[in-house]
Amino acid sequence: MMRKDIAALSSTTSFLKGEFSFSVERLEKLFREESDQVWQEAGRARARTLFHKAAERVPAYKDFLRKNKIRHEIIRTEQDFRNIPCTDKKNYIREYPLSARCWDGAIGESDLIAVSSGTTGSPTFWPRGVRQEREAEIIHELIYRYLFRIDRYRTLLLIGFPMGVYVSGVATLLPSLSVARKYAMSIVSVGNNKGELLRVVRSLGNEYDQVILAGHPFFIKDVIETGKEEGIAWREKQLRMMFCSEGFSELWRRYVIRAAGIPLRPETALSTYGSSEMLLIGHETPFTIALRMAFEKNDKLRQRFFENAPVPNIFQYNPLFRFIDSVNGELIFTSASGIPLIRFNLHDGGMILPLDEARKVVPRARPTWNLPLVALAGRSDQTIIFYAANIYPEHIHAALNNPTFLKKITGKFTMRKGYLKNMDEYLEINIELRRGVKIRSSTARSIENHAVTTLKKINMEYLFLCNNLDKDLRPRVRLWPYQSEKYFKPGLKPKYIVSA
Repeated sequence: MMRKDIAALSSTTSFLKGEFSFSVERLEKLFREESDQVWQEAGRARARTLFHKAAERVPAYKDFLRKNKIRHEIIRTEQDFRNIPCTDKKNYIREYPLSARCWDGAIGESDLIAVSSGTTGSPTFWPRGVRQEREAEIIHELIYRYLFRIDRYRTLLLIGFPMGVYVSGVATLLPSLSVARKYAMSIVSVGNNKGELLRVVRSLGNEYDQVILAGHPFFIKDVIETGKEEGIAWREKQLRMMFCSEGFSELWRRYVIRAAGIPLRPETALSTYGSSEMLLIGHETPFTIALRMAFEKNDKLRQRFFENAPVPNIFQYNPLFRFIDSVNGELIFTSASGIPLIRFNLHDGGMILPLDEARKVVPRARPTWNLPLVALAGRSDQTIIFYAANIYPEHIHAALNNPTFLKKITGKFTMRKGYLKNMDEYLEINIELRRGVKIRSSTARSIENHAVTTLKKINMEYLFLCNNLDKDLRPRVRLWPYQSEKYFKPGLKPKYIVSA
């Protein structure tokens, strides 16, 4: 019976049209009773279905397959599907006009269009429709009901993500509003205005059993700290936090929870995994948090799973909505999304973690749902997420390609993100000087000033932060002697991103 239920959820008609007639209660029951292998099998079947439909109905993808000499009719097995060339922003999104990437070449069928920026600073548009909103509603309801227990508590949800064309704000508000109609939950979509959010907490917080703060990690941290300074007793509220857009360590999670003075429980602060292309992909659960804590505490265990890499963020996800594969250390996605994306490479580093292996790591922490796990190691396309702004090497190159600087530097640089004692972020740019050039603080300051000016011009996410976030966003420039052993040792392949 359960397999038939899953097959019904996977049907081509409901998949493409967004006709989900099942209840979240029924779906949650399936998550508990079926194995992660069953969900993976269903996800693979749905991914192949989407591939064939896209090959027939999406003009851009039809041309992409033609150029790669792929006949979709002969793709039948899992291995056939894995042999299909991957798409990404470079070879697909920028190669074809937006309408050609939509079903039947019709962008007018989309209900909503979000915007993101990339390496060039030019906007990329991401349409979506009723199907994506229904999927997002289901995922949000699972989080709110089964992890934050909005079925038991009168809840005030405060959305602190930026609003407007930015993806995260509207992509949280719309599904949350649909969920709120079923429960005793009220929403205030404040945006990333700290003062206004705290005013709402003071005015309305005591009218509810529970308060949920949703926003970027750095913003919620700032809200908690400032609220505490202004006399808000977070400890007197049943407080929950939901984050997205950038990862953090368990040390950071503990810091924020302790700053709020609330109990250190795994369901208190949860992160989600999403992107402009895919919207919401997965989310943390008490099980994934326990798993991550185990990896952070046991270095041998970490090395067995992830070798020398830091502990990644770990999420559970539904393969029926977002099918994920891992190729050469990168995550490959197949999803209808706003526009159908087949074997799409976000250039997120990571891997799929077998649930059975994860259970052995934390035998006392039983997963609520038998959904597969995805480990997100960070951007593999050499991008740093700094206060939710994507900082690309191309942006730093643009700042350094200045005649005044080029007389003094080789052009080699590395970037890293660090944290202060209070867990505020900073962006550090390490730059190699030419042979014989002395390290001067005046040179570093000049580069810092020009980097800020350049980033404001070509990175709309960074510009938005500068206009809306009361934090020190200036890059910290550190100059190094020619061929310094630290970052610019001769013979080593230069890396744009370093961890320390």
